[in-house]
Amino acid sequence: MGRCYTPRPISLGHTLMSNAPAGLTPLQFNILAAGGALALLLVLANVGLSINNREAQTEVDTRQQYINETVQLSRLNTQIVQALANLYVQTGDESLKGLLEAHGITVSTDTAPAEGEEQ
Repeated sequence: MGRCYTPRPISLGHTLMSNAPAGLTPLQFNILAAGGALALLLVLANVGLSINNREAQTEVDTRQQYINETVQLSRLNTQIVQALANLYVQTGDESLKGLLEAHGITVSTDTAPAEGEEQ
């Protein structure tokens, strides 16, 4: 008589999955599964880094806007101080002189020519 086929129990062994697709050895399957998991982790890390980068860029943009506005205000402040100093020189108003000196600005009313100019 013929032999009877008795199936063997499936051994899980040391592989992630013992039922690897046809054409792949368990080692190849495990390498591909690990590569897929690594790719997924890298995608998640990339998403996290891009979110952090966007937040940092927003902060940099805010600081740059502050710097730009400060430069514009600095120019305006210089013009205001020059206008006040000129007004003081024209009128001799002591309250203007006091205001300028309170902010550390000294105004000279000397009419002596600068170096290199003829007298």
